[in-house]
Amino acid sequence: MNCLVKMGLAGLMAFGLSQAAVNFPFPQMSDYGGNATLLSDKAAASEQLKQQFAAWMRDMYNEQGDIAGVRSDPGSNQYFSEGVGYGMLLMVYFSDNTTSYQSQFDKIWNFYKKFQNENGLMIWKIGNLSESWDAGNGAALDGDIDAAAALVMAYYQFGDEKYKEDAKKLIQAMKKSEFESNGLHMPGDKWGDAALNRKNPGYFDPAYMPLFAAIDTENSEFWSKTAYDANMKLYESSSNEVKTGLVDDWTDKNGKSEDDYYSYDASRAPWRNAKAVCWHGDQRALAIDKKMAEFVSTVPVSNMKGPVLRSSGSLGNDHNSTFVTSLMTSLISDAKYQSKLDEYWKEAVALGDENYFNQSLKLLNGLLVSGNMPNLMTAGSNPPPQSSSSAVVPGSSSSVPDLSSSSDGSVAIQAARLPAAVGISQLGRTLHVNAVGHVRMDVFGVTGTAVKTLWNGNVSGGMAVSLEGIPAGVYVLRVQTAGGTQLKKIRLE
Repeated sequence: MNCLVKMGLAGLMAFGLSQAAVNFPFPQMSDYGGNATLLSDKAAASEQLKQQFAAWMRDMYNEQGDIAGVRSDPGSNQYFSEGVGYGMLLMVYFSDNTTSYQSQFDKIWNFYKKFQNENGLMIWKIGNLSESWDAGNGAALDGDIDAAAALVMAYYQFGDEKYKEDAKKLIQAMKKSEFESNGLHMPGDKWGDAALNRKNPGYFDPAYMPLFAAIDTENSEFWSKTAYDANMKLYESSSNEVKTGLVDDWTDKNGKSEDDYYSYDASRAPWRNAKAVCWHGDQRALAIDKKMAEFVSTVPVSNMKGPVLRSSGSLGNDHNSTFVTSLMTSLISDAKYQSKLDEYWKEAVALGDENYFNQSLKLLNGLLVSGNMPNLMTAGSNPPPQSSSSAVVPGSSSSVPDLSSSSDGSVAIQAARLPAAVGISQLGRTLHVNAVGHVRMDVFGVTGTAVKTLWNGNVSGGMAVSLEGIPAGVYVLRVQTAGGTQLKKIRLE
């Protein structure tokens, strides 16, 4: 038997809350429910991503007081709203049981809010973290849409209701100023009539539509049907124009090519499309991925250079992670591309530290193909093998505590692995639990006082457990099963 450690419950709770308590710690290494082919060695890729992220933080992240921006290049004092979106997503997904990047997330979000225009959207170009560098103070949808999705993910990762409230406001602001009533996106909020016939497919993200529908319930059908369908038709029209399947940087309202190039603007489109496949099993997105993959799989990774002439597949001169990793994501569409997918990621790692745009896309695309960018809204019902927000016995990095009360009011803690069969996510005052077998769930105050037993019985699949009747505050949820114990911080508003 492992050595038991005696610790008062209050001390245990204080220790647990002092850790980087995030709900979905990096690395998740999800399989996305089998929706996609992912890297063969996700663990190695996770370590490589962590190193690449450290370089990105060193070179691109810049904070001043309570705001922070993502430099457009190392040492630059120019900042783009797209970088805000990337940065917020990265802070969510790289938070782990040792380091939570919630503070950095909040500072980047503060930067967004500081430079919101009258439409509630961030001015797309800022200088010196202090002034608009766009005469018209216009916004750009690509930054706004990622920032909104990052807020939704932050709600599930960090557990603070404020992120969901902010997400809803931003989603509604986008609908009002960056989408037509027919659902088609507009590149920004101040394009006037030009926005009605000039579209950038890479600005729209089909993976986010179910999220927006769940948060902005008043406009649920707009996001889940109207906007999704209109913009997927745009993707499909652009892709179907050419044998390579690549979408154009810019199109008209019907998806007709503007210049026939897959370049830096379009380079976000494959990631957005592949994300819809991984998160939702989106068959329309999968069909586009498969067509792109037929072309990508024929190009040796050392030769993959952009911009790419879509109609002929002629390659450009830029060999960097924008083109290597963005097109890599199409290879998730079929298991026959496994070796090619691994080859493309190996090349991305070999490219080392790159400029802002290339490095950001390398991280985002790498997170996706390594299983480290799950949809956190639903991830609790399909938990990864790692523990989630668990208090760990000091001095041990691989064990979680097995708690049983003793007569003196202390807790016996025995090293045991968290059962992978339990998934827990919180939405407001409801816990969504996915488990099989006997489960006991208790809520404790941070001083160790027992507050309420939520459930003590058998579970077969998913169920919702109400947290109503418990005063607002921070608590510790203890979940016990035959396989072990999980401690999870919860916040009630």
